[in-house]
Amino acid sequence: MSFDEHSADYSQKMHRALTVVGLEHDFFFEAKVRQILEARRRLPANAAVRVLEIGCGIGLLTQRLRPLLADVWGIDPSISSLGYAAAPGDHLIAADGLSTPFADESFDLVIAVCVLHHVPVDRRAAFLAEAARITRRGGIVLLCEHNPWNPLTRLVVGRCELDRDAVLLAQTEARRRLTAAGLSNIRSRYILFFPWRGAFWLWLESRLAWLPLGGQYVIDAVRR
Repeated sequence: MSFDEHSADYSQKMHRALTVVGLEHDFFFEAKVRQILEARRRLPANAAVRVLEIGCGIGLLTQRLRPLLADVWGIDPSISSLGYAAAPGDHLIAADGLSTPFADESFDLVIAVCVLHHVPVDRRAAFLAEAARITRRGGIVLLCEHNPWNPLTRLVVGRCELDRDAVLLAQTEARRRLTAAGLSNIRSRYILFFPWRGAFWLWLESRLAWLPLGGQYVIDAVRR
């Protein structure tokens, strides 16, 4: 599916899809940023980290990451979306995650947030092989995906115009595909159990990260 047709009103469409769970889009971005910063801790603390977001869309996540990480890039095949995202100093490129314009080992951290379920099943191996290729040895590839075992997640996906081509994948498939792409030391956790902010809920969620009932899951793995 091309996202060009959705770029002008992407945020509004996401808001409509999320009304069923009574949450705003920012709540989900906050959770993603926490997980990305946690994965960054697997890298040397004193190093400048070069980050690539595959499937950055209109740049809502890259905008949040740029003040927190040293060098943030984004790619997306939708030129229209990138037009809405572009701002002075942005490193945004029109490119498909199956064939990126970067040399081997270009990035310390490569992330794909709610992207893989849009990649045709028969191309997922190639997508992750490309993500691994452009990640430096010792660097991290991070995926965040919808949890197909969560009924509310399925309801939101079913209501969302942006997900009409989505083929959700369970955490077990994501782990298997990361291993096949040559990645190791895989960590996975379920997130978004509760619709509330606050230290107590974050603490409780961390204790439940093994339970396959969270709305989404996150996996990060090391390039050998």
